[in-house]
Amino acid sequence: MLSKVTERVFMFFCFVVFHGQLYSQTDACSSLADLQTKNNNSFVGYGSGQTQFEADQNAQIDLARQIRQKVTATATVEENNFNSNLSSNTKSVVQEILIGAKILKRCSGENKFSTVVTLDKDFFINSLAQKLTITFNKANSLKKSIENAKAEEVLANAIETAKDFINNYQQSCESDLELCKIYKGCSNITFDNSFRDLINAVAKNAEKDQYVLIIEDQVLTNEFQEDLLRLLEEDNVKIMNSKVAEKGNNTSRKILANCKFKAGLKIPGTEDKIAEIRCLADAYSGKQKKFQKIYSCKAIMDTQMTSQDAISSCVGRLQKD
Repeated sequence: MLSKVTERVFMFFCFVVFHGQLYSQTDACSSLADLQTKNNNSFVGYGSGQTQFEADQNAQIDLARQIRQKVTATATVEENNFNSNLSSNTKSVVQEILIGAKILKRCSGENKFSTVVTLDKDFFINSLAQKLTITFNKANSLKKSIENAKAEEVLANAIETAKDFINNYQQSCESDLELCKIYKGCSNITFDNSFRDLINAVAKNAEKDQYVLIIEDQVLTNEFQEDLLRLLEEDNVKIMNSKVAEKGNNTSRKILANCKFKAGLKIPGTEDKIAEIRCLADAYSGKQKKFQKIYSCKAIMDTQMTSQDAISSCVGRLQKD
């Protein structure tokens, strides 16, 4: 049985092993990394690998993990005669650029390389706050563009730009702001005053970015109205009232749809032909062409089949080209 003194020594040893060392001290780099974890002014990352690049990359991943969880990363190491800088793109719930990370030490041994990287906490928090400020200022600017737009085309373009901006930055900004405040930064930045105002401005003018679908060739294209509406919706193109307007409609935001039928060459060794329906949907905002969608369908025409039969067989089968 262990004496009380021996037991206390053993318990203290266990505490040091399990709580005092974040990294197993297998080389000079891991020992240095463990020592650096006691520095409250910086984040530290340690990585090892079969190549120096792999070690640098793993150290960067570990550094990012200290800041947030579920991170994967790719790294590019840039060296010069004076210092070594680590620029990395990391992805988690949001995307982050760890600007200012430094390679503190590299170690090498038999078939193994290791790296220690650090990042000053104040520098990181200030950089994050600066990035958020720029993004939120952009959100405010986009909101004003929507509110101040006089022409229908200008307003529609402003809404499209705002929607893209929201899709690209909303989630990352919410997460970045939460992260920044965890580390006692960004006290003067409020999400509500920028993104939510922009989201409300877009919602208020939601119908302004819709298009009117206009059929140019009434005879053929009319047969594919439902196909076109379905496919445009699948492509996230909003059609006003989900219906087709008359050709003479003078709206500035329109999609001109035109379908053509073509009976191709005979299939070798047979009398059958390959027929194709090809529909073009050109979107315009004013005179500016915004995009083009192409949809098509193919059908085999035997000798008993008419062109109308081939066209009818494609109704409901039109697909994105």
